[in-house]
Amino acid sequence: MTSFQLLKGLTGIDSELLVSVEQQTNASKTKWSKSQSKHLSGKKIWLIAAVIVLAMLLVGCAVAYAMIIFGSPAEMISALYGEKTGFDSAPPTEVNDPGKPGSAYTVPGYEKQPVEETVAQELEKWVSPVGKSITADGYKLTVDAYIYDSTTQSGFITLLLEHDKPISEEELLVGYNGEIGGLSGNYLNFNQYGRAYLIPGKTTDTQLAFTYYFRADMFKGTNLLVSFPNFEEQARLEEYERNRTEGVAAIRQRLKGELTAQEAAEKMRELGYGGGYTGDYDDYYYLASLEYDAVHADERMSKESIELQALTDQLKKDLTPDEAAQKLRSLWGDALVDETFAGQMDELPTAAYHFLAQRAYEQAHADEMVCVSLTDSGSLPFKTFGQGDVYVNSLCVRIRTSHYAESGSDNEKVIFHMTDGTDFVVLDDLTDNTLFKRAIENDDTLYMMSSAINIDNIQSVEVIGNMGGATLEADTE
Repeated sequence: MTSFQLLKGLTGIDSELLVSVEQQTNASKTKWSKSQSKHLSGKKIWLIAAVIVLAMLLVGCAVAYAMIIFGSPAEMISALYGEKTGFDSAPPTEVNDPGKPGSAYTVPGYEKQPVEETVAQELEKWVSPVGKSITADGYKLTVDAYIYDSTTQSGFITLLLEHDKPISEEELLVGYNGEIGGLSGNYLNFNQYGRAYLIPGKTTDTQLAFTYYFRADMFKGTNLLVSFPNFEEQARLEEYERNRTEGVAAIRQRLKGELTAQEAAEKMRELGYGGGYTGDYDDYYYLASLEYDAVHADERMSKESIELQALTDQLKKDLTPDEAAQKLRSLWGDALVDETFAGQMDELPTAAYHFLAQRAYEQAHADEMVCVSLTDSGSLPFKTFGQGDVYVNSLCVRIRTSHYAESGSDNEKVIFHMTDGTDFVVLDDLTDNTLFKRAIENDDTLYMMSSAINIDNIQSVEVIGNMGGATLEADTE
């Protein structure tokens, strides 16, 4: 751990301030100062900073952030991965398929394994307090703490949403495994992919405590951004949708008097939509919808969309397509750009303008967001199997799915065979011990697990897909 990491972890002092000191430290190592009486050495700068930090700690300075959801990292890991999480197990369930009368499908069950003490102690070392808050329209959001693994680009953050009025269960849509389906997009926005899960022991009528498990896609930047949606915009768009229903119905009725069914179908084909639709959503409905949306196009545009379009237009004036593409390469790196746009490089400039505009928008609205910087902080202890086909740490597993399943398909079974003769099922037909599954680079799949596993106890990993399967032994170091 560097001096920079140590001070940042102890104090929560703004990174930019510490970076400036770090830069001076590095400069002092490479550049000889002719006037030592006028310049402090990097070592002295760090000594002064350390004294200041110690003084702040001794007097209980508020700069040092104390976790608010949990009293300590140990309590946090125990609550999320211990014996009583509030959502510890559920059996597989047969559910009738509403789209196919008389048929049913199986919702897999799950069973969490309590974290072992040695694994918990290791994870506690990786907990980083954040303590940043934002407010809007009777809501206050605090990002409390997080764990992030740089190699898999995944981790989780704990958050507390305080609200004046209770949020109903119908709005939150809490699932059988604790997942909160109604949170993202309605109450909060996250720029990185993930899923939110309830922390029941810390939730009240006016406080919603939850964990957001995520996988950071580097093309969205090296930050995890959390913000409130524009609630006024939401209300306006909801009003628009209500008016749209009535407006489309009126236009549809008019079109029925103007066009025969054959003429309506032909007009749909002319517009490139196929035609020949019947029932409630017939050709008249789609033509009416297109007409209504065209007339009211300005009303559909959110303030964010308008600002993003203005930023994109300005970028197109400031940068040529080649310059925009090169700027994107400088941010993403050539490897990610080449993989993302393989076979479709002609789309790179358009995507570059879009990404750069989104980045500029986020920078302009930074004060409205909580930003967690996902720096390269190292890797959790890990283990690989099958010449790197499987990469496992205590929180997630990454698999080269292309070796076992066709493109676009998932692995059917992933099972850890443990050294004591037992099995831990990550997923199969009846069990799903994951918090989310995410297709990532190189057709790999990342599974965020609901249990914190002791990787030293994994003897082999069995992977089965629709192209075949294998039981993979641990790789030698």
